[in-house]
Amino acid sequence: MEPLNRVVASRTLVLIALLTAAPLDAQELTNRDSSMLTELHEEGVPVKLAGTAIPAGEASLFDTELVLGVVVAGEARAYALNSLFHKENEVLNDVLGDTPIAATWCPVAHSGAVYTRTLDRRELELGVIGLDRGALVMYDRDTRSWWSQVTGEAMEGALSGRKLEKIPSTVTTWASWRLRHPATTVYVVPGVARRLRFTEDSWAPMTLGGGPIRNEDLVVGVETGSVARAYLVRELAEARVVNDTLAAQPVVVFLAGDSVTVRVLSRAVEGRTLSFAAEGERLVDEETRSTWDPMTGLALSGPLEGHSLAALVSTPSLWYAWKRLHPDTDLWPR
Repeated sequence: MEPLNRVVASRTLVLIALLTAAPLDAQELTNRDSSMLTELHEEGVPVKLAGTAIPAGEASLFDTELVLGVVVAGEARAYALNSLFHKENEVLNDVLGDTPIAATWCPVAHSGAVYTRTLDRRELELGVIGLDRGALVMYDRDTRSWWSQVTGEAMEGALSGRKLEKIPSTVTTWASWRLRHPATTVYVVPGVARRLRFTEDSWAPMTLGGGPIRNEDLVVGVETGSVARAYLVRELAEARVVNDTLAAQPVVVFLAGDSVTVRVLSRAVEGRTLSFAAEGERLVDEETRSTWDPMTGLALSGPLEGHSLAALVSTPSLWYAWKRLHPDTDLWPR
């Protein structure tokens, strides 16, 4: 962590630029020296409690708007990314399925993650400290420890070295989330004017192009124990499905046709390892020809109908932030 007296630029200027009538796209933003996207405030932004979510039918979201979706104990909730843009709303302390959680979003690094807020039977309340080289830094109100929003690890303070548990979550379109989770609730920050910065169309340019990986490239990161791997989304757009093994765990990575929704699931079912291919918006395993919904992990038809693939934790992020916070990560494709 850089000391405060070496902070070199104002996050406020970045956010003002992003809120103009002609907002910067991801490439324009991250082509800047990421070390200049730094502002840390020791006092922190006031902790934000999420409040009451509303039923899907009452939400005035467009189908192509992006949400951070999560399911806890059978309860589904979506957080509209366009409402999590302002720094006081980038970390929301919530309760879902009787579990204290924090829904977090960094609009600069494009990183979304949901964490449990209970550590050693202590319920933490999290807020925003600011940006450190383009990556969001959180704090907890109780111990004033500082936490990485990308990794969930305490960077300094009384809890330094501890990690919050990350819950499987998905950045996806509102239409896709609502279709798979019709009983979902949705949280839109009251009193905050939504600007349609994060939509299916705004996401698409980050899934195009070729050549060596760049700072502004979107990846989906997966951590298993001490092993981290980043999947380059513009290459996933070609492959659609990757059957992989990470730290001896068989996984399948699926990119939906919207080029936004990435799901990472276990390939192990009842002691056997399956291999998958895409058929439209479904997965089909080669061993039994069962058809699976990658959003829910549920087998919809075939010999394995009714079985489920376990959802694994994954984190979307721009490459510069994932790489800096996971210096030993490897990259797919290799």
